Amino acid sequence: MTEKAYLEEPYQTAFEAKVVSSRRLPDGSGHAVVLNRTLFYPESGGQLPDAGTLGPARVTDVQEAEDETVVHTVVGAEPDAGAVQGAIDWARRFDHMQQHTGQHVLSRAFIQTGDLHTVSFHMGEEACTIDLEGAGFDENAAARAEDMANRIVEENRPVDVATMPVEALDALDLRRKVPEGVRIARVVSVRDFDSIPCCGTHVRSTGELGLVKVLKSEKVRKSQRVHFKVGRRALDDYREKHAVVQSLAGRLTTAPADVVARVERLVEESQAATKHTRTLLQRLAAAEKPRLLGEAARVGSHRVVVFRDADPAYVRALAGELQAETGVVAILGAADGSVVCAASRDLTLDLAADVAAIARELGGSGGGKGGFAQLKLDATRVDELLRRIDAHVRTRLA
Repeated sequence: MTEKAYLEEPYQTAFEAKVVSSRRLPDGSGHAVVLNRTLFYPESGGQLPDAGTLGPARVTDVQEAEDETVVHTVVGAEPDAGAVQGAIDWARRFDHMQQHTGQHVLSRAFIQTGDLHTVSFHMGEEACTIDLEGAGFDENAAARAEDMANRIVEENRPVDVATMPVEALDALDLRRKVPEGVRIARVVSVRDFDSIPCCGTHVRSTGELGLVKVLKSEKVRKSQRVHFKVGRRALDDYREKHAVVQSLAGRLTTAPADVVARVERLVEESQAATKHTRTLLQRLAAAEKPRLLGEAARVGSHRVVVFRDADPAYVRALAGELQAETGVVAILGAADGSVVCAASRDLTLDLAADVAAIARELGGSGGGKGGFAQLKLDATRVDELLRRIDAHVRTRLA
């Protein structure tokens, strides 16, 4: 068993230990090193592992094995046998302490404000999540819990860690029971607010959390998943979003508080303009159709229209107009590299598979069904694709 010094000394960042074993990883990328004691926290209980160095090597992962040894994945020079110096990446460690303690506070706040109980916790590199169960989640549930959590932060309550026999736990209002078979429990308590068995690393007092911010919530199966950030992560998130709002306000020449209303108006105007443009394109396609049909190449009783335009939306509108005619095959290309092929509905011509295969031969892609296909390839090869499809269609019609 590795002595887990991180449990008692979460603020310590440097230590000395002895190498118990070291083996090269199967893929040759580094070594798996076991020490007699360590300050490196292994991934556990939803909390990410620590990082840092062992001697000159980088520690990239830390896991606890079934025999309760802590295995450090190191990249670089293999640590020498005997004594080795370890150093913890403090910025990462403190971030994890903030996120995990913040989760304790937020989870209890959801219980207090809505009788919503945390059933799982996940710490990500960017944000953290808790999954909640209970009937009390409404549109204001997150705001109520967030307000309570930040009041606990402002009160700077002590965070106590105590190891005790399970028999002594009956006097505590534990948020989660101790697993079966455990005789000695490590309990983390936010003074007069929350107590829970936990083997993570935590801050000394809630004031060190700085800020608890709920980002969003979503329904996941039977649970409500809440995304949140604590401390420096929350500050960085605010700074980034504030910069976005300020930039939009400047671009839209409006106050930050009016950005949403201004964007909504722009979206409405854009949707109206798109609808109007679509109508105009359809009218233009209907007006140009007679000319294209008059210039079309004839193959027996059929007509083949090959056309190139800059606007892909117009090409699609034209395809619909020409497909409505009888005995027509339209092969239409746009400047962005898109190609539409459409055969009149009276023709029993299965175009899709053949023209998609031709597009793939030229490095493109696409598909469709029966007499209609949409293709995409490099814009510089559109003319070549149109020629090859034209030749293929003429052969099929003949």
